[in-house]
Formats: sequence, structure tokens, C-alpha cells
Amino acid sequence: MAAETLSYAQSLRVIGQDLQGLGIGSFELDKSGDQFMVRMSSDEPAPRSRKFTFLDRVVGRSRGSETSARRIANPIQFSRSKILWSDNENRLKRSEANAMPDARNLSLVLRVVGDYLDRKGIGDFAILWSTDSVKVSYGKKVESFTIQDLYDLGVRMYLRRSNRLRK
Repeated sequence: MAAETLSYAQSLRVIGQDLQGLGIGSFELDKSGDQFMVRMSSDEPAPRSRKFTFLDRVVGRSRGSETSARRIANPIQFSRSKILWSDNENRLKRSEANAMPDARNLSLVLRVVGDYLDRKGIGDFAILWSTDSVKVSYGKKVESFTIQDLYDLGVRMYLRRSNRLRK
């Protein structure tokens, strides 16, 4: 059985879904080989995890620790297997497939950037994300995207969807 692979658009959507729940505002995301690494900006306080599994609660209770104050590691690593697992988990939670998602959604914007990188056939890359800009570097090239650029790319991505009705 062949190993399942995800496009950059799919992988970055999953990473965006995970980061969105953590409340991270600015970060750098590096893709090297099969690994994605997210580093929070040094001027931003490390967020606290909001999701706890049953096992986390049991371990925390047995150690007498307060689980609500658990810190998130910086950097956060995303392996291909973690992304595939998260994608399967999140697939059930996604809204209607034909609806245009909220443009302020981090996972959507990262998906749009990933689609752009997929279409360019990029290998390794880095994304510098801040509240007012997105910069993508690959090879020896650096590209900056405005909110309008990302919106336009998102509309084009939506219009290319294979399941849209053709007139």
C-alpha cells in the first residue's frame, strides 16, 4: 500500500487549523524535507494549550499539576504522519465543501499560500506570518503578499475547484 501524501495546500490547511486553536499571532513556518516547523515570534508570549486529551488530564492529576497552564513547545514540529492524522481528524469537522470559507480563517489563508506553492512546484520554503503581512521565501526568492493578493489567490483557487458546476 502506497503512503498517502498531501499537497502543500492540504498540509498548510491542517497546520493552520492546529495553530488557530492556539491563538498564535505571528510566526515563521519552515518546510524542509517532510518536516514543517513553526516558531513563534520572539516578541509574542508562548501560548497556552487549550486542548487536553483524557490522558493529559489523568497524567496531570496523578502528578498534581494544573493542566490548564500547560505551555506549548516552541518550536512546534509537524511531521507528515502528524499532518495526515490531523487531516483525518479535522475532515469530519469541516463545514460544507461548496461554501466559501471565512477569509480571516488562518487555515484558509495558509491553504491559499500552499496552493500557490503547489502550482509553482516549490520544494522547501519558509513563511513569515505577522498580523499585517505574509512573506514567502523559497530558493533565492522572497515574495510578499497583501491581504488583497491573498484574497485574489483564494478566489482563483475556489474557481478552479473540480466539483464546481461548469456553465
